[in-house]
Amino acid sequence: MIYISLKHRFLLVFIGFLAFSSFGQEQTVPRKDKDFRLELEPSSVLLRGFAASCTYNLTKWDDINAGVYFATSDIPGILKEDMFSDVDNTTDVRLGMEFALMTRFKLNMFKNKESNPYVGMILGWEYFDIKQPGQEKLRITTGIATPYIGYEIYFYKQMLYVNPQLRGVYYFGTKSDDSTRPETLVARYLLPQISLGIRL
Repeated sequence: MIYISLKHRFLLVFIGFLAFSSFGQEQTVPRKDKDFRLELEPSSVLLRGFAASCTYNLTKWDDINAGVYFATSDIPGILKEDMFSDVDNTTDVRLGMEFALMTRFKLNMFKNKESNPYVGMILGWEYFDIKQPGQEKLRITTGIATPYIGYEIYFYKQMLYVNPQLRGVYYFGTKSDDSTRPETLVARYLLPQISLGIRL
């Protein structure tokens, strides 16, 4: 049996989205009358949280967007070992809050279509609460820098879209409120993500 990791599965899905978008959406003229983008990450709701962003178009070519990003959720077991050292499945880890600024540059590879790939950056601050059995809660705060690639795939009137992303997460300035505890953040890792968006 061939094992395909979560990251590789996401890459295969991402490639599939690229192929689908080339013929799956009627898009003859890109929309230039809707400058706001609101996005929600459905996985965060399943993890007892909320993650969303709001960005605004900055240019008449609709290729640069900037805005804010907010997130809070439990960290699932599949990500704990990638993100932290000295944690296991008995450890409860929660992203208490992330607040960040974000920007996105559309690459316009398909000039007559609204669906296009992009590159972007998220830069901000967040904290995690870690609870081990029989120990006090530990809080870790950190700066975060997240370059990412993605693809806006429109499926309704060039307003609603699916947005698969692959993010490279980097932490800096990390602090723990108990320096004697062994739990630490891994400095960097890859994080696949999918969001749903609307242009307003």
